Amino acid sequence: MHKPTPNLPTLPMHLMLTLGSWLSSPFALRCAKSAFPPLSKDALHPLSQLENALAEEAKSRASNLMSGLLRYVEDPYTRKVSEPPVLWRKGNARLLDYGSLVTAETVDRPIVLFVPSLINRYYILDLEEDRSFLRFLSRQGVYPLVLDWGEPGATEEAFGCDDYVTEILNAAIEFIARLSQQRIVLAGYCMGGVLTLAATRLQSKHVAAMALFATPWDFSCKEFAPFVIDAKWHATLEAMISTQKHLPADVIQSLFYMTDPWLFEQKFRRFADLQDNREVRNFIALERWVNDGVPMTAQVARDCLLGWAQRNVLMRNEWKVDGKIIDPRKITMPTFIAIPKNDSVVPQDCAAPLAAAMPHASIVTPGSGHVSMIVGSHAKRELWVPFLEWITSY
Repeated sequence: MHKPTPNLPTLPMHLMLTLGSWLSSPFALRCAKSAFPPLSKDALHPLSQLENALAEEAKSRASNLMSGLLRYVEDPYTRKVSEPPVLWRKGNARLLDYGSLVTAETVDRPIVLFVPSLINRYYILDLEEDRSFLRFLSRQGVYPLVLDWGEPGATEEAFGCDDYVTEILNAAIEFIARLSQQRIVLAGYCMGGVLTLAATRLQSKHVAAMALFATPWDFSCKEFAPFVIDAKWHATLEAMISTQKHLPADVIQSLFYMTDPWLFEQKFRRFADLQDNREVRNFIALERWVNDGVPMTAQVARDCLLGWAQRNVLMRNEWKVDGKIIDPRKITMPTFIAIPKNDSVVPQDCAAPLAAAMPHASIVTPGSGHVSMIVGSHAKRELWVPFLEWITSY
């Protein structure tokens, strides 16, 4: 069983980026003075006051941030949940059986296979015993399974996104179909939603319905515009990716950091002052997951950073898997789509075009973020229950 640890490279990386932003503020002001017209000594006094105020504020924030980080790293919390049985393996991937954790009649229980992202651990869907989307569904008469991708190993080291679909996800679906003798619901979260779309297109005889949670699609949205580089630099990016077998988790984290540079400092400074023990535990549990990332294979990095983000191949209907274009307009089965209103990872304008292309989509818009939609204080009301109601009535 994989055990997350708090001391991962992502924390010092975030810390240095944040401190660099703050501590450079007074220096930036000094540099800016050279652009001002010549000022008298009296006129310079307010600027000196501003420079001193900036320095003091940077020190105060840095101290508060360090207090929050130290509290987080030193906390003895460990995730303690009952491990579900492993039904099937291929390479480093495992199929985990959450339906068997609850003693219940298995006849007529809808089977849902959850497909998480390749770059985050699956257990955000089962963060703790009492904060678990999967266990909630199991107690309500659904039979949840989840595909734990694991880390890229010998089997997966040359895989691209299409290979993860054809070699692992498709095989898992076929295994479940043989075992259960029924069609299943396929549910993808974030990047896993894109893989789910492809598998549904290829395995429609085994899939009765589909669910997509915060799934990216159109990378031409305004929020991602700063990350789109000129086409002449694509070959350079390709060459950089090709220098290593895997793109480390901390590099991936740095890309997410750029979408909201102040999120890291805001949450840890807030954490430094938290008093409620339950809120402290919830924060630490979630952050341990956030900092427990998974590296990308080089080909997955090419697919995502070049194909999806730069060339927008998903929205352009240019992505092929096993010879088939993955066009959402051709998927006519019942589909549940959740698009969080405050998602900084997959903004609404990135996810909404996919929902618009689905002819039979039931759409919900939780008033939360990318992760809080799954495990936040309103997750049960805004996502778990609506999904349960949909899956028992579609």
